[in-house]
Amino acid sequence: MRKWIVAVSAILVMGGLVVGCGTPMGEKSVANKLETHVKTLDQSNYKSTATMTVQMDNGSQTYTVETWYESPDVYRIALGDANKQVHQIIVHNDQGMFIVSPSLGKVFRFNGSWAQNQGHIYLYNQLLQQIIDGKDVQFSRSSGQYNFELPVTPASDVVARERIQLEAKTLKPQMVTLLDKQLKPVVTLKYTSFQTGVKFSTSDFNPQSIVANNGTVKTTMAEGNPDSLASTSPFGYIEPTAEFGDKLADMWQTSETDTILRFTGNHPFTLEEWRPTSGVSGIPDGELLNLYGVPAVYVDGGTAHQLLWTKDGVEFSLTSSTLSMDEMEDVAMSTFYQVGK
Repeated sequence: MRKWIVAVSAILVMGGLVVGCGTPMGEKSVANKLETHVKTLDQSNYKSTATMTVQMDNGSQTYTVETWYESPDVYRIALGDANKQVHQIIVHNDQGMFIVSPSLGKVFRFNGSWAQNQGHIYLYNQLLQQIIDGKDVQFSRSSGQYNFELPVTPASDVVARERIQLEAKTLKPQMVTLLDKQLKPVVTLKYTSFQTGVKFSTSDFNPQSIVANNGTVKTTMAEGNPDSLASTSPFGYIEPTAEFGDKLADMWQTSETDTILRFTGNHPFTLEEWRPTSGVSGIPDGELLNLYGVPAVYVDGGTAHQLLWTKDGVEFSLTSSTLSMDEMEDVAMSTFYQVGK
C-alpha cells in the first residue's frame, strides 16, 4: 500500500491531481477505500462477465470471459467466442491448476501461481492488488470513474503497461486495457456484469465434473460443432507467421491427424499439430501463460523449452532450445488467425 500512496503523493506534489471543482484530493481517500474493499473480498465470492478484444499484427479476435471466484483462492475462468460458447476453462482449486477443454474431454493439470501474474486481468481481487502494490501508478478521476495506469508486471514483448478503470462509487471493474510499448491497445477487457455474494457448489470447480457435464456447457470449435467433428478427421496444417528469420525446412505427417513442422535458421524450432484425445495430462513443472484468450502451458526442460496450447480443436506443441519464452508466445499467437493449408 505504501508504494501506491507514495506514487500518488508525488503526483499531488506536482499539482497534477484534482477532483471536482479543483479541490485537491488526499492520497489516503482512495488508497484506504481500495484497501478496505480488498479486505471485504477476502470473505466474499463473486462472479463477473466481460468481453475481451485482442488486437495483434495479423488480426483481431473477440472473446467472452466469465469468472467465478470463491474466497479465498478458488476460481474458474471460462473463455469463449463472441457467441458466448465456451471453448476452454481455467480452474484453480485445492488440487492445483487445470486447463479444461469441455468439448474435447481434455484436462491439463499442473502447478503455478498464475493469478498473481498474468491472470490478474480476469480476477477482480488480483486487479485491485496490482494497483495497491504497484510502482509508478498514475491516478486520475473523471465522470464517476477511478483511472489507474501502471507498468505490467512481469513485462513482455507484447504488453508494457495497463490501464484499469473502476466505478468510483462501488469500485466495480469497468475496463482493463493492456498497452504495447507504443501505448497502443493490445487487449481490451470490458466488464459487462459484476456480482458479489454468489454461492457455488464444489462441483463448479471440479475439472472432471465440468467435463462430465459437457452436455450442459456450450462449447464450440471455429470449424463448427465439435460434436459433428470426429477426433480422427484430418485437418490442414497451420504455419506461423512469426518465424524470427527461420524457414520451414521439413513437414511430414505421422498420421492423418498429426503434422510436424521443422523450422531452421538462427532460432530453430519444431511445431507439432494434432487432434487431441480425451483424458487427463499431468505437467507438474508447467507454467500457465495467458495468450490473451487462449491459455498455454510452458515447460522449461533445461536444454529445450516447450509450449503447449489448444485452439479450434487442434493441439499444438512448440519446442525450441533457442527461442525465449516471449518469442515462443509470439510464434504461438501468430498461428491464431491462420487457415489450415
